[in-house]
Formats: sequence, structure tokens, C-alpha cells
Amino acid sequence: MSIIIKKEVSSFFSTPFGYVFLGIFLLLSGMMFTIYNLLGGNGALSGMFDLLKNVSFIIFPVLTMRMFAEERRNGTEQLLMTSRLRCVDIVLGKFLAAGVLFGYALAATLVYVVIIAAHGSPNYGALAASYLGFALLGVSMIAVCTFISSFAENQVTAAISAFGILFLMVMLASFTRSLTIPVLSPILSALAITTRYDEFTRGVLRPGPVAYYLGVTAVCLVMAVKNLEYRRFR
Repeated sequence: MSIIIKKEVSSFFSTPFGYVFLGIFLLLSGMMFTIYNLLGGNGALSGMFDLLKNVSFIIFPVLTMRMFAEERRNGTEQLLMTSRLRCVDIVLGKFLAAGVLFGYALAATLVYVVIIAAHGSPNYGALAASYLGFALLGVSMIAVCTFISSFAENQVTAAISAFGILFLMVMLASFTRSLTIPVLSPILSALAITTRYDEFTRGVLRPGPVAYYLGVTAVCLVMAVKNLEYRRFR
């Protein structure tokens, strides 16, 4: 698995994909930090993370669109499939590599915390909860994109498909608030991936939302592994 992680991380910086992801992420976060915190005089980062939450369906497909499509385009997928690497190692390696790049982007925003601390007294508990919540949200979205990418034959298909699914999952958060159909409402609520993030921005840390994002991540990765196993043995 470590071979896959090193290969994927290095490829992020030898191709435009890693830089595009970091550029979009830091541009959006920087704009919101300037408007909401510097100009607005606010000591919380909830506004920045709220914006990133609502546009995350654009960011993460860029990060994951080449995961499997690049292997198929270059004809190296068969080498992976016939190697001694297990399908779970391949999927987890690619997923963790994307998570590393996401971690770099998130770590870069810690400079905003330093700036806030230099000019005020921030609520570090609320800040930590916001970071944890967005990290869990981001990891679960990467897992969703990983699963979708495992089906795609090219990068455009992977990006558009992941964009469409994540857009639907984000928009469902607003839709389910006014929906009261007994059977349908719980199902749609489970698919509304950003709903449980709001608790983190309020500084509330409960096991339920944490378990939800970890569960979404696990389910999507298991399905991606199963799909890869099907492709290997079909």
C-alpha cells in the first residue's frame, strides 16, 4: 500500500491536478477569511468552512478524477490487477494519497488561526471542532468520489459523475429540512452529507456525526474494493 501512496502523492505534484485542487481550496478559503474574519472582525472560522462545505462538490472531484481513469488511459491498470497487491491495498492507497493532499490544504489554513490569535482571543474549542468536522466531511467526500471513480473509464466521466453525486448529496441537506414523509425522509437525511456538519461549526462534538462520516467513508471504500475485485476477476 505504501508504494501506491507514494506514487499517487508524487503524481499529484507532477501533474496539474494537485496544484489545481490546492489553488481552488486556498483561493476560496482565503477569500472567505478576508471577507468574514479580517473585514468583518469575526474570530470564528465557521463562515469559511461553511462556504467550503457548500462548494465542496466542486473541489473534491478535481482531486479524485484521475484515480483510476489515469491507470486505464495509460494501460497500467492491468499491471496493478495482475500484481500481488490486493484490491483493498490499491483502493486504500489511492484514497489515503488523496487524503494526504487534502491534509496539506487543510493544514495551510492554520495560518488563519495564527492571525486570529494574534489579534484576539479565539475560541479554540470551536475552532478545533470546525477543523475536525470539515476533515471528516472531506474524507467522506473523497471516499464517495473514490467509489465513483472506480467505475469511470476516463477523467471527464469521473469528474462529472462525482460532481453530480456530491451536488445532490449537498443539496439534499436543504431539501430534507422541509420534508416530513415517514419512510423517505430518513433515507434522504442519511444521504444529505452536509447536514451533520453544522453541529461541528457550533462547537458541538457528539459521537453520532463522527460515526456517520466514518460510516460513509467505510461503506464507499468497501464498495470501491468490491468493484475493483469484480473488474479483476471478470
